[in-house]
Amino acid sequence: MPTPIRLALSFAGEGQVSVRASTQSARVTLGRPLINADINSPFFVPLGLLCIASPLMAHGHPTVVVDLEYEHRIGAFEPGDADWLDRTCARLLAADPDILGLTCLADTLPACLLIGRQVKRLRPGVTVVLGGPGTFGVFPDALPRFADCVDFVCRGEGELAITALADAIADGADPAEVRGFWSCKNGKSVSTGPQPTTNLNLVPMPAYDAVPMGDYIRLSTPHIFDVHIGSGCTYSCKFCMTSTFWDRDFRIKDPAVILDELRFLHRTYGVTQFNFLHDNFANKRTYLDEFISYFSEHNDMFEWGCAVRPDNVNPSLLRGMADAGCFNIFCGTDAGSEKILKSMLKMPSTKRTYEFFRSAQEVGIQFETNTIVGYPDENAEDLEKSLEVVFDAIAYGAVSSDLSVLQPLPGAEITDEYRAELEPLESGLDAMGTFLPSDVRALIRDDAATFTGFSFIRSGNRNYEYYQDVLRLSRYFTRRYYHLLRFLKQGAGLTYVELIDALIERAAMPIEEALAEILAHMEGVHAQAARALFTYDSMLAEFRGDEVEEELVNVYREPATAGEKPHFLIVDLDVDVVTMISDPREITWKPELSRPTVVVVYRVSEAEVSTLRLTPAQAKVFRALMPRERGEREALLANFAPGRLREVATAVARLCAQIDASPDAPGQAPPVADSHLLTT
Repeated sequence: MPTPIRLALSFAGEGQVSVRASTQSARVTLGRPLINADINSPFFVPLGLLCIASPLMAHGHPTVVVDLEYEHRIGAFEPGDADWLDRTCARLLAADPDILGLTCLADTLPACLLIGRQVKRLRPGVTVVLGGPGTFGVFPDALPRFADCVDFVCRGEGELAITALADAIADGADPAEVRGFWSCKNGKSVSTGPQPTTNLNLVPMPAYDAVPMGDYIRLSTPHIFDVHIGSGCTYSCKFCMTSTFWDRDFRIKDPAVILDELRFLHRTYGVTQFNFLHDNFANKRTYLDEFISYFSEHNDMFEWGCAVRPDNVNPSLLRGMADAGCFNIFCGTDAGSEKILKSMLKMPSTKRTYEFFRSAQEVGIQFETNTIVGYPDENAEDLEKSLEVVFDAIAYGAVSSDLSVLQPLPGAEITDEYRAELEPLESGLDAMGTFLPSDVRALIRDDAATFTGFSFIRSGNRNYEYYQDVLRLSRYFTRRYYHLLRFLKQGAGLTYVELIDALIERAAMPIEEALAEILAHMEGVHAQAARALFTYDSMLAEFRGDEVEEELVNVYREPATAGEKPHFLIVDLDVDVVTMISDPREITWKPELSRPTVVVVYRVSEAEVSTLRLTPAQAKVFRALMPRERGEREALLANFAPGRLREVATAVARLCAQIDASPDAPGQAPPVADSHLLTT
């Protein structure tokens, strides 16, 4: 099936796809090398390659996309440490390309260079081209050292550049004269200059049919359809290289062009929910106002998500975005302390972050966050502030509040500023989760100054391994034992850092056992409340999946289930935990909460767990009725004399019937249970 072209290629000029009259063509293979060591890591469509493939095809160049990350996911590509390079090159050369284009992240650039070197040895006539964000900050300086690995390195966006390169090669022109690339001549990096900025409205839609899109929709995590709408950012955060990569430019498609593409994707694949890929969707207020106005009037069926800075949106804008179809926002929180935020050149404080949390919750837009830990000069107080942001986000309803350890990317200002404090990870490479065979590790080790993304800035902070523990434990507590964690912080006065340090000291123990041991050393009313919350959170954990480690690798992964899960759990507690957690933003103990209660937890649906608080009398009736069949319950109810007790028994019987109807297969419980008091 031919690649769908939304607009005819009948335009020319700076930044536009030109008409090509030649009948000659070049065979092109675009490849994404294997990225993740763990098959359960987040998985996305190689949208950048599809965006590049469409103008290539439109100019008559036969183009195939080889996605080894996808092939590994479905079991078609299983490389070993010794044969990964041979198998990778064989797969990439299978279509006998004239041009091999590889997309590079900072994590995959070393592997791409080894792939390019091997391809040049096997097929000297193949032109090897590298592109993507992973090349930034490394090239052009490193090109003379790796001239045997790559012929051309794309300087920025690739839509126009690689199409012009393929045109030149097919027509017998000098490809070194094509703008938009670095190449090596006489041992020096040379370039004829950058390509003009592409008019994104005039580029054909990505070549969606170049990959089995149905499989991608099924396998992608999260299960949502990504749509490339633009790129760039005008800010100057020191840990990021996006702004510099795009020359501090904000580029985005017109709202009408975006909506046309959504309608095409709905007709073709049946999807109605999309994620807009843009570095900072709300970067330009005038565009955001235009977009909201257009989509509010013309978008009658699609939901969409995007990424924003918290200080770029306010309650009014969020309400407008919701009216225009926005259902999900990713928000980079980045840090919690004013000191670190200022060091990042981010924001002066977390004030706008918390305003965003409150506004998103009020408007009804679900949101995700990410916070960076391990920044230079981050002390325990700074880390505590960042963890407060992480767990406060959950309290405000975030569907995911994740962390990442600062990665000193090539080309980022922070990397150059602390170059003398870079420590190669070496043994810590495994914690990155990247597919790194031994020869790739050797290349990284031998040229650590070039591949800074495999280092850690050690300056006034703790070591890399410690932050990996912080990441793992924080992810755990956003999913399990969250109420207990909040209470230990807010009610018992234990900081998040103190609890994490105590758990690291007990690293040999399962987390549940370590928590029990920590609670055993607590005294007083707070200890009583903490142990009750531990019991309650343990009940909720019973309804979650069993593959905890896989879930922590992939923050979007739905917990896997194994074996039968209970229909319900019931426990007697000496603290009213249901009232304690009624507002997850503030979980504290009050004297009146120390009262006997009975808690029932059961599954309402595969995705929802409900919590019921029973009085001792209600619990007695529940225990009498729940083990019985429906007919036996009705017979017992007939023996109750009319009055208050019969009303209670009837209400409990309805609860029993509801639990009977709950699904056998367990699903994912929300981090904060839905709770109510059983009444008649």
